[in-house]
Amino acid sequence: MIENYEVTDLYEMEDLIPIVGKLAEEFTSKESSSVTYERARQFMEAVIYCIAHFEIKDKSIMTTTVFPAKEMYRLGYDAVLEKTRKAQEKYKELMKFFDYYGNRNYRDTVEKALPGFFLYYDAKFAPMETIITMDYPVFGLDMNLQGIDMISQYINAIWDEQCYLMKFPRNYIITELRSFHPQYEREFFNLKEIVEQNLL
Repeated sequence: MIENYEVTDLYEMEDLIPIVGKLAEEFTSKESSSVTYERARQFMEAVIYCIAHFEIKDKSIMTTTVFPAKEMYRLGYDAVLEKTRKAQEKYKELMKFFDYYGNRNYRDTVEKALPGFFLYYDAKFAPMETIITMDYPVFGLDMNLQGIDMISQYINAIWDEQCYLMKFPRNYIITELRSFHPQYEREFFNLKEIVEQNLL
């Protein structure tokens, strides 16, 4: 959704249309710059998403320097790529100690769905697409986020949850889960929440 990201008052939509046109050319392998309205809207969302991810160390520069929209987009696109790379690295580290404690939904979401995101994520043409449904529930997510922002937040939540669960013996956690539901392996609930409830 375009309205989730402010593009700043520096740019009008007219400033972004040439970038959208360039994306359209790349998308059609330069055979045409003509795409459907829906596709053009998707590219405009992609441009806005990337510009919103432009981060500068010294924000005071922004008060004296107006970056051309094309340059701002390029820097934002690079920022999206960097965020994607860092999220993938963190995911790989997570998998070194990830334990799904027998819950199939947890396993499928982390071991299958998340790799699917990185496999199919299109940072250029659809960076705002989250792609996967994240069926394993975690708490505290900002549901207004999209794309790599949502996935990064989701991986961080899983990481924190795993660190919490590791404080307890594995057998203890499984016993608590089974006492909560005899067939906890098939259920769609948050494991950490169940453990915390039992402690209280």
